[in-house]
Amino acid sequence: MATSNIVADFKAWQEALFMALVKATKASNAIPAGDVSFYRTLDRSFAANMDDASTATLDLCNGLLRQAGGFPAGQLKDSDDVKDRFEIVVDVVDNLLEKVDVAMDDMRSPRKKGGAAIHQSAPIVALAKSDKLEYKYIHAHNIARPQLRFPDPVDNSSTPFVRKIKVKPNAKVDLTYGMNHISPDSSSSELVAQPHPYEYEIKHLEYPQHMFEQRPEQLYAPFDSTSAIWVDTEDALKDMCRTLEMQREIAVDLEHHDYRSFQGFVCLMQISTRDQDYVIDTLELRGSLHLLNQSFTDPNIVKALHGAESDIIWLQRDFGVYIVNLFDTYHASKLLEFGSHSLAHLLKLYADYDADKRWQRADWRIRPLPKDMLTYARSDTHFLLYIYDRMRNALLDKSNPTTHNLLRATLQRSSETALRVHEKDIYDAEGGDGPNGWRNMYSKWNRAFNNMQFAVFKALHAWRDQVARDEDESVKYVLPNSMLFKLADQMPVEATNVLACCNPIPPIVQMHASDIAMLI
Repeated sequence: MATSNIVADFKAWQEALFMALVKATKASNAIPAGDVSFYRTLDRSFAANMDDASTATLDLCNGLLRQAGGFPAGQLKDSDDVKDRFEIVVDVVDNLLEKVDVAMDDMRSPRKKGGAAIHQSAPIVALAKSDKLEYKYIHAHNIARPQLRFPDPVDNSSTPFVRKIKVKPNAKVDLTYGMNHISPDSSSSELVAQPHPYEYEIKHLEYPQHMFEQRPEQLYAPFDSTSAIWVDTEDALKDMCRTLEMQREIAVDLEHHDYRSFQGFVCLMQISTRDQDYVIDTLELRGSLHLLNQSFTDPNIVKALHGAESDIIWLQRDFGVYIVNLFDTYHASKLLEFGSHSLAHLLKLYADYDADKRWQRADWRIRPLPKDMLTYARSDTHFLLYIYDRMRNALLDKSNPTTHNLLRATLQRSSETALRVHEKDIYDAEGGDGPNGWRNMYSKWNRAFNNMQFAVFKALHAWRDQVARDEDESVKYVLPNSMLFKLADQMPVEATNVLACCNPIPPIVQMHASDIAMLI
């Protein structure tokens, strides 16, 4: 369709586009991914057609990346290259979404200088439908920064993380255990990482006998005819904690935000018992959630989570909360050798519930929380205890009846997850090491810079990290990767040329364009 026709009848073009995507998705799902290799070995012509289709698709993807990115994004060579360097695709899509957001802002309220105080708008849902598919993009303008109200100051420095836990419920050893090597009169610059406060309890955990007994699973309450309790006051939190302390199993999940924050923060916590769902406003109750340690560290209460590696870190970083007796359904799915290990797969398999993962990347800072987002958040834990029952029974069925080896292995892996300790990201300007260092990013993007461009790249990378820490913003908000590479490639030395390299212009780049030009 010509550009003029798209503008004249955008809705028809949009519907045609989504219909084409539906057909492509159906075609690609005609054969299960795990069976493709089998069919390739049966029919050489099928294998040749698959290779041709793969080459054409890869060429199309590379062309889209170049067009959407506005610069040579680096050629993706094969499927392994796509997996290893998928961050390029993520950055291009992030850049497109940023442009959409800026365009929507300008369309609804053109920017004015010296205006009055701005308040958060109502959440906006951009909706696109086609046949059975529906895509949602939710955001709100001018959301107040929650971290400005946090009772604990944000610390983005390179000094080691200081544990927040002050009182240790269900303790077998006190909080000083394992801290013999830390001098009490050490200065902040001499601080070293503190040990996990529940390391001893987790390593010497005696699991309740009921975990190793075969018993019928307890069916969840109907999702549509029940509701969650919204917890945003200390009284409601204490009432919930008293209920949790009487349970034998609870399910837990978190919703996190890390785009407008350097380290990120938890915005929402979902907890389900056998008969009640709770959704906790962790932005409002951040300073009081340590009360959860009474139930979360009780070895007689099973805590069911899925893929808890990040949750364990976030709980201790933000609230000083730890987990003893974790059952991670992700590890169970691995040991049961499932074809997929996602929570969405488990929900469909055991509860025939289709998880609406379109809300997964929503902005969880929004208050009040829209109904659809609340429903999505609640669904992550509502069925999880039933899934725990089914998976525990399946592990026992396949285990040695004497040693319970598969269930024990799941609990061992879950314990290793629970023992994870939060460590702050230390920036290595010289060597570029670490997950967020310049070396990892440079190797993924596979750019060929001369010595001068490479020096500019490292300097900009270090500047971005420092500004992100100072402003408590993510590095991608300060300066997206695509723009960082473009600045390093073109090396502009005038503020106007710096801004010309960035479309749309990030707010912090707008403020610091002269500093960036001087740095280059």
